[in-house]
Amino acid sequence: MKKFVSESLNEYGPIPWSGKDPTKARVIGTIITKEMDLGDYHLTSVTMEVVEIIGDIYICNTWYKPGVPQVIHDDMVKEFIPK
Repeated sequence: MKKFVSESLNEYGPIPWSGKDPTKARVIGTIITKEMDLGDYHLTSVTMEVVEIIGDIYICNTWYKPGVPQVIHDDMVKEFIPK
């Protein structure tokens, strides 16, 4: 898995969904994330809906924080199911 997802995002420039509302966008598919151990933490698998794919970055239809959509790097994705 890449050490810093932000390095990968910089390859594509600013996230096009920044400031927009991804919760109102058309869903193009679903991802299932991998279970991962990060140091002392265990991350369970989750399912998220995707509104856009930019290179190896999935833009989800949820907020990470106000004005910033949730992004998931391809290294964290177990499966993508197109709609």
